[in-house]
Amino acid sequence: MAINDELKRSLSDLDYGNIATVAMIDRGPYAEVDEPNSVSKQGNKDFADFSKENLTDDEDLIVVQREDEFTTLTQADFDNFTASMTAEHHIIFVECIELGTTEIRGFLMTLLSKKMLSNSKVILLDLPQLEYMMLKDQLAGQIEL
Repeated sequence: MAINDELKRSLSDLDYGNIATVAMIDRGPYAEVDEPNSVSKQGNKDFADFSKENLTDDEDLIVVQREDEFTTLTQADFDNFTASMTAEHHIIFVECIELGTTEIRGFLMTLLSKKMLSNSKVILLDLPQLEYMMLKDQLAGQIEL
C-alpha cells in the first residue's frame, strides 16, 4: 500500500472541497504477507510517513477504514472520524476496497452535513467501478464525484 508519486500528485492537484478517486493500478503495490491485517498495518505506516513528509501545519490526516474487516462502519464511527479532525484543513483517505457503498456514502454525507467537506481533500482509494457508478447516482446533486 505504498503511497507512490502518482497518489501524491493526485493529492497536490486536488482542491479543498473536492473528491478524487485513485484506482488500484495508480496507487502502487500491495504488501503480500500472510499475517492477518498486514496490509492495513503497512498502509497505516505508509500514511504516517506521508503525513510527516507532506502535510502542512494546518492539515490533519484521516484514514477511513474498518477496525475489523467483518464489522461495518456506523454513524458513531463517522462521528469519531470527524471529531478527530481538529486542524483547519483535512486530508482524508477512504479505503474503499474494504468498505461497502453505504459506508462510503454515509461518511461523505457526514462530512457534508457537518460542513467539513469544503475544508477537506478526499481521496477514494481503490474504489471499484461499480461502486463509483452507484455512488455517483446516489450523491447526484449533493456531492460531485
